[in-house]
This record gives sequence, structure tokens and C-alpha cells, in this order.
Amino acid sequence: MNPIHVPFLDLPRQHEPIHREILEAVLPLLESASYIGGPAVDAFETAFSAAHDGRPAVGLKSGTAALHLALEALGVGPGDEVIVPAFTFIATAATAVRLGATPVFVDVDDATACMDPEAMEHALTSRTRVVVPVHLYGHPAPVDRICERARNHGVAVLEDCAQSHLARWNGRPTGTFGEAAAYSFYPSKNLGAAGDAGAVVGADAALVDRVRQLANHGRAGRYEHAFVGWNERLDAVQAAVLTVKLRHLEAWTEARRRAAGRYRELLTAVRPFGEPLVLPETRAGAEPVHHLYVVRHPHRDVLLETLAAGGVAAGAHYPTTLPSQPAFAKLDLPAAHCPRAEAWAASCIALPLFPGITVEQQTRVAEVLASAR
Repeated sequence: MNPIHVPFLDLPRQHEPIHREILEAVLPLLESASYIGGPAVDAFETAFSAAHDGRPAVGLKSGTAALHLALEALGVGPGDEVIVPAFTFIATAATAVRLGATPVFVDVDDATACMDPEAMEHALTSRTRVVVPVHLYGHPAPVDRICERARNHGVAVLEDCAQSHLARWNGRPTGTFGEAAAYSFYPSKNLGAAGDAGAVVGADAALVDRVRQLANHGRAGRYEHAFVGWNERLDAVQAAVLTVKLRHLEAWTEARRRAAGRYRELLTAVRPFGEPLVLPETRAGAEPVHHLYVVRHPHRDVLLETLAAGGVAAGAHYPTTLPSQPAFAKLDLPAAHCPRAEAWAASCIALPLFPGITVEQQTRVAEVLASAR
């Protein structure tokens, strides 16, 4: 018998039970050619706001647009500094660069890979305009401590919630602590669109209105533009898909949590090459949503080859820290000493995890890891 193949993600399986719901939401838009704005976008923004304690929300074209426009709405521009963790996806820092600001990279917590509040506070200067903590892999950063320290210096906080839909920190949803929060709905995210999409949630309506205008060419009237903006609007088809999927997100989140618990049971005693895997930790007060299930091991690259040979799709999220990215090499950025971020980049392995992953598939992952000797 052929061994079980374990995909990294299985979106068709996840979507199958809601196929009809999605079609019923999307087909009327296609039949009426209602593609831009309108009730579908309004309905999603209302539902997403309700999931975040009623904070106003605006849908956008992508998670990158959400970061970019939120930073711009917070006043970031040339000469400013934006503090970001050294270990995350490039968009968190690249959006600051696109606004003419300087990203300042700080180290992460060894247990969760989220921004270290002490490292963040040490990096604050008179030029710091915004701090961007990332709720990496779906585990909340200690955002209350980060916000307190930032605000003591008059600095705004933009939460990067691209991977933390419905995660909670001390009982509150991520995205409700800072002045603003940016979300990605890339298809692989816990709440994913049928393409690119994103959103900004804000602490006040004025900020969200500013983002909405920036995303619509600075429009104040049909042919009146109060300032120079861009076209980053969420389209109606993506909004309709997201509204349907948002209704199922809580159940999918619980499925991810069960799968994460099963991995812990299966992998605790596994010792590839005689060394244990470092399994994800959950900090006190955190309710993670396990966007990714990331383990660590000193023989990461060999283990990825072993997993692939055994029919298991896995990856490294992320194998390079941001200060080491060629994209930033020519910018003459301040030197970044981030040894914990470097350790994460050298050892992280993201294992398959998605709603609907089976016991057999997870058992196969554990068997392949245990076979590495």
C-alpha cells in the first residue's frame, strides 16, 4: 500500500461543505455585474467589525495594502522610524519603506517568535512613529505590554493580524489593542478569500475613514479628490466569499486547535537524529489560532528533505530574517542584533495543519519525523 500523502494545506476539502453557500452568495453578483462596492462589501465590513468588539473596519485589496494604508493613515512618512520584528514576512517592513520611512528591526521572544517588548522599548527614538507587533503563526504577541510602552513615548501601535484571525490575548481579540490593525485574507490564511484581500480595523472611525479614502483615490465626492490616494478597494465577490467563510471561522479555529493538541501528543516523544523537537508553546493569557504549526529542530533542512521523501509537504516560515533580506541591503539601515530571530530562522519547520486534517495524516507526519535517524 502506498504511504499516505499529507498536503500542507487542503482548501478544496475545507470548502466542499460550504460550496453551495459560496455559490449562492457570489452568483447574484456575477449575474448583476455588481463587482465593486455595494451591499456585499458593507455586509462583510459590518460582520468583521462585530468580530472585533465593534471597532470600525474597512475591506481592502490585500493584506499588504492594509499595512501600507494603515501606516499612511497613522502619518508615517519620510524621516520616520517604524519598529518591526526581525522575524516575519517582508510586507511588515516593506510597507514602511514604500512610505519613505526606516524599518527598525528588533528581536523576538524565544518561545513564540513574537516581538519582544523589552527589545522594542530599547529601540524607541524621537523618530519612532509606529510600532508593528506581529501575532506570528496565530499566537498573540504581548500586545498590551507593547501598547503601554509605546504610548508612554507617544508612539502608535499597528497590529499585524495577518495570521491571527479570532486569536485572543487576555480575553480580547487581537486587533483591538492598537490604534489600528491590518489583516490579510490571502487564500491560505485562517480566513481566506478566493484571491487576495485584506482589511484594516481601527480604534476610531476617523482613522478607518482615512484608510477608506486612501484606498479610493482620496475621493471626497464623485469627481472630487481631497488628497492623492490609490486603488486598493475590496471587490464585492471577495467580500461575499469572506462573509460566508467568516460564519464558519470559529468552527475551523476549533478544528485547528484540536489538530495542534493532537500534534503535541504525537510529537512529544519523537527525537529525529536523537534530538527532541521544540514544540510550540502557548503563553499564559493567549488563545492562539494555529495558522501554522511550527516546530524547531537543529537539523531543519535535512528534516524537510525527509518529510518530502515521505510524502509530507512542509516548509520553513521563515528561513531568512528581515535584516538579512537582499531587499534591505542597499538601504543603509541601522544594524540589527537579533540572535533569537536568527535562531528561529535557522530551525523552524511548519508542519501540515488545516481544518479537516485527519488522524491518519498527522500520524504519518509523526512517523516520518521519527524515521529520521
